[in-house]
Amino acid sequence: MSHDRPSTSGGITHSRARLLIIVLYALAGLLLLWTVATILYQYVAALGSVRAVIAAFGNDRLLSALWLSFASACIVAVLAIVLGVPLAYVFAMREFRGKPVIETLAVDVPQTFPPVAEGMIFLLMLGKDSPLHVNLAFTFSALVVAKLFISAPFVVSFTTRRFREIKKTGINLTARSLGATPFQVFLNVLVPLAWKDIAAGVSLCWSRAMGEFGGSLLFAGAIPFKTEIVPTFISAESTRLPIVALAATILVTTASTVALASFKTLTSEAKGA
Repeated sequence: MSHDRPSTSGGITHSRARLLIIVLYALAGLLLLWTVATILYQYVAALGSVRAVIAAFGNDRLLSALWLSFASACIVAVLAIVLGVPLAYVFAMREFRGKPVIETLAVDVPQTFPPVAEGMIFLLMLGKDSPLHVNLAFTFSALVVAKLFISAPFVVSFTTRRFREIKKTGINLTARSLGATPFQVFLNVLVPLAWKDIAAGVSLCWSRAMGEFGGSLLFAGAIPFKTEIVPTFISAESTRLPIVALAATILVTTASTVALASFKTLTSEAKGA
């Protein structure tokens, strides 16, 4: 005689339910372990050549690539705020024909767009044969353009979602009824209430820009000391100078991890304050 007691949901016994939740935790743990192990293995690999890896951090070409990655990612983050937050306001506060399609094109498509295809499009649109008569190919500006297309949607997405949540509360209408102009509502109500989400989008935008590869490679190239960034440096030197490439990998992944962790810590403290 079975001692399993049927549960109230779908006739699943308590023992079977416990087994299923164990399986669920095991599957979750497997993905978590795989992800964490992949991130940490670069440090494990470096243990066998610690001195060589540390010395590689001083490689002039690597430092140049790191600076170009950092500078272009910071410019992209600033542009994403200046351009992305107003766009989020339009998407959240205004209704117009074709809005779902336009929002999909502006936010969702770039995040899933093949980076190499993006680079090819920019090379045709803004290269030497540009119909706009603008040649940005193989310049620092090309790095910014390629990274902005892929990374800015994070700011737009996070900010739009928060603006819509604020709109549902009606606080924007209250401010308007008290005489505030739409711009005053945007600047003094929406942005202050959404700053955490804007910061979240910016942090992801910056991290994504630091790691962008395909579009930058095709449109900006990988010219040392001019357009070569850390990802293209790693790709070029992974077989010829594996130790230096490993050092570059550690630098860029650690920088992105620290940036994201710092953001989460700061916003958590602000939330608890």
